[in-house]
Amino acid sequence: MARIIDVIEAPDQGRNELVKRVPEFGSGDFRLGSQVIVRESQKAVFYRDGHSLDLFDAGRHTITTYNLPVLSGLLRLVTDGKDMFPAEVYFVNQRELTDLKWGTPEPISLRDSELGLVRLRAFGQYSMQISDAKRFVDQIVGTQGLYNTSDIEDFLRGIILSSMTDILGENMTSLFDLPKLFDELSGGIRAKVQDDFAALGLGLKQFKIVSISPTEETSKAIDERASMGAIGDMNAYMQFKAARALGDVAQQEGGG
Repeated sequence: MARIIDVIEAPDQGRNELVKRVPEFGSGDFRLGSQVIVRESQKAVFYRDGHSLDLFDAGRHTITTYNLPVLSGLLRLVTDGKDMFPAEVYFVNQRELTDLKWGTPEPISLRDSELGLVRLRAFGQYSMQISDAKRFVDQIVGTQGLYNTSDIEDFLRGIILSSMTDILGENMTSLFDLPKLFDELSGGIRAKVQDDFAALGLGLKQFKIVSISPTEETSKAIDERASMGAIGDMNAYMQFKAARALGDVAQQEGGG
């Protein structure tokens, strides 16, 4: 049986914790008259059966059917008219979270007008804030089953990387042009990510690309291209390479 909770609060919510659940597992039994204590940096969302019931702002609140009007019907349906009801409460962090990191766990492959196919790594930083606590709980906690900070950050990185890959694929001609396009790419990715975040109840405050770099294989292709450009006459260069290869073979045979 779920324990009865008369004081509902999350005083130890860390600065980087997006959501704190009360109780931590399962549902709690709350009653009319229970106290809800919400800190200045929090909002509290009551949740039951896949739906957010209502939202409490900062302050001390007493649960009644007036400030949780949906309870009047809920109590009649599931508690035989008693003043207790099972639910969970999610304390949502309203602080701006800064210096969050994003990056490509694996290189992404893109077409390049000069090199054919290139593989790139990218990473950057962003900051965000939960702008709609009720929507955030419905979309992230209810739909995705995520409320641990590390899980949520992994989920958001996936959104960022998907948007970044789309924008790069649409706008990139050659990786040699990327350095001068960082501002435009950052703006395009930010606009796309901002819409995706807003649908989850999140506000994207800042977004920055720190680096886009080629993999070792792509770097070798760049070096070869630079060498060919410096050579000028490709026919003479290929004849030179063939002659040197034959000389190396003859030298090895003579040594044998």
